[in-house]
Amino acid sequence: MESNKRVLSIQSHVVSGYVGNKCAVFPLQIMGFEVDAINSVQLSNHTGYKTYYGQILNESNLSELITGLVENELHNYSHLLTGYIRCPMFLKKVAEVYKILKEKNPDLIYVCDPVMGDNKKMYVPKEILDIYKNEIIHLTDILTPNEYELELLTGINITTLNDINKALNILYAHGCKTVVVSSSNISSNSVMKCIGRNFSCKY
Repeated sequence: MESNKRVLSIQSHVVSGYVGNKCAVFPLQIMGFEVDAINSVQLSNHTGYKTYYGQILNESNLSELITGLVENELHNYSHLLTGYIRCPMFLKKVAEVYKILKEKNPDLIYVCDPVMGDNKKMYVPKEILDIYKNEIIHLTDILTPNEYELELLTGINITTLNDINKALNILYAHGCKTVVVSSSNISSNSVMKCIGRNFSCKY
């Protein structure tokens, strides 16, 4: 199967609301991508509510799904997209999945949203952070942390745009090709900033 505009999207699914795969798949399809979705979790609602229930996939579940794709020659993707992942060992397995897909298509583009928390609060197990730092971010082509996740990944306390630039430099030094900060608390109410960096320029 041709890899042109084929996305493997590994992130959350919720019954109520729109996060993760539930809000990623349809827009990508509208843009002409064929999207195959693996739900890292299936929850009643997102974890910002006072309670939530559902299932969390583990690394064995992910391995089984990838094995089926590989055995049937269905793993030729142009893009890998990852988002909310709750299980640390599942995230470790994502690094292996990346290598499998990259071997099949050396031009694979990996877009990673390192979903870990917001507003100074983590909502995934703490082990997730070290896995992102040591095993995932150097594989990515595009990384899209929010401000708090940028702080977690770099150890920089962000209060100014200059702090963001310092943090971006750290990620760049770790092998990230392009970084887009998806949200920040340093802008005023009347100003919207789009902050990112690739090899040669800042935005």
